[in-house]
Amino acid sequence: MRRTIKSLILLLCVAGLSPFWVNWGLRLLVARPDHGEAVDAIVVVGRGAGYNERRAKAAVELWEQGRAPHIFMSGANDAPVLVDLATEMGVPADQVSGEACAATTWENAFYTKRYMPVEKSAIYKPKVLLVTDGLHVGRTTLLYRNLGFEVVSHPVGLTFPQWRMQLKREFLAIMYYIATRQIFPPQADKYERANNAADKRIVEWKCLDMEEAFIPHLTQK
Repeated sequence: MRRTIKSLILLLCVAGLSPFWVNWGLRLLVARPDHGEAVDAIVVVGRGAGYNERRAKAAVELWEQGRAPHIFMSGANDAPVLVDLATEMGVPADQVSGEACAATTWENAFYTKRYMPVEKSAIYKPKVLLVTDGLHVGRTTLLYRNLGFEVVSHPVGLTFPQWRMQLKREFLAIMYYIATRQIFPPQADKYERANNAADKRIVEWKCLDMEEAFIPHLTQK
């Protein structure tokens, strides 16, 4: 993993901090293309209201192909909407679930690990199909891998206005994650703080209940 981070830092130097090339390079370094294999679950990472329908449709199509028995939606503000969209598209309620607790991409990975209904053990890495957009997929894949997932990337498209808006935003997010060392696997103290915060959040936000979740206004990182 640290070799990947060193490669990323070298890439930043070579690319001259160009948002496009940095993003493309990170995706090339860490994202594993989707070749059609079966996985334990399909994970959809929220990005905001204008992105949900396309992501839900992609996840449902993968589920219909028999790629995984379960779809898990992750993200405050997005998960309840994504779950509703999936069930409206025909996915049985017991085969789709989610968490509306995650307010950042790191938290997407953390809460997925904590609450996604798949086998969890010290020796088994859950294999997931990760559904997000192509600009987000590099950073998201790396963070999920840091938290113990085997990740197959399944990027969905963006409209040009979305792409233009998210390109710079994602570049700044990558810089922020490097500066704060969130790009590395979490140390034990960070993980303990996250667990403590999660215990409080699931009570205050009711964020595991897709019908009752109360989500304050958030800006994701």
